[in-house]
Amino acid sequence: MDRQTAVKKLKAFLGLQRGVVGVKLVKSWQEYARYQGIELKKPLHYCVAVKSAMKGHSIKMDRTTAGCGGGNRALGLAESPPEFFDGTNGAKLGLYKDAAVAAAVAHAVPICPPDTYGVVIKPLEMFEGDPDVVLLAAPPRTIMRVLLGYTYTYGLPQGMQMSGNRAVCLECTATPLKTRSLNVSMFCAGTRYNAGWQDHEALTGIPFNRFYGTVKGIEDTVNPIELDKEKKRIEAELRRDDALEIEVEYGKTYFKQY
Repeated sequence: MDRQTAVKKLKAFLGLQRGVVGVKLVKSWQEYARYQGIELKKPLHYCVAVKSAMKGHSIKMDRTTAGCGGGNRALGLAESPPEFFDGTNGAKLGLYKDAAVAAAVAHAVPICPPDTYGVVIKPLEMFEGDPDVVLLAAPPRTIMRVLLGYTYTYGLPQGMQMSGNRAVCLECTATPLKTRSLNVSMFCAGTRYNAGWQDHEALTGIPFNRFYGTVKGIEDTVNPIELDKEKKRIEAELRRDDALEIEVEYGKTYFKQY
């Protein structure tokens, strides 16, 4: 399955309203310069750039134009200060009961080492080479299908973490990078405010080396999972491109049979 076909299939199976985004953390200016994309002139939050990429834009940000302190530390664009690890910052923001809880979380979350030069964020089908992580934003029912497709192929996701904080940067980019497994986020208040996600949306991050297997898992579970109405929609979407056809079996949804 090539990348263009995988994205087309994913959009057909899931009825996605937003684009599929690839993200790459690069370690040097030379690597950063090889990628095409809009080079920001002023700081922008990483999560806002991700949402923009879901609309078709290709964006590059480095340490001078990545505009969110928490996101920068999560992605390795900046070093975390002692006040992050001892819980002072988290407690001061009112995000944790006290510094002890904040410190425990700070030491547990899988942030990237501070050696990232820049981040490339663009539609997956436009990516040069392979990204590190693939991001999808969709309603929870759609994220359920992604989880099921992943688990069908790879088994249970490992090291899943959700806290309602640092959603796009930590939960769905840094965490899949560190655990090498899918992770899910309900978003956080910061990105819901800055990027303007819909209340009904959630997010998932998938390591790119498990993206194709996840798409195949979603494909192979269409027949046992989807009701006939949804199967008709999927079949109509797939028929727009003969190369995307699959054998749809009606009346075989597993929970209707039992």
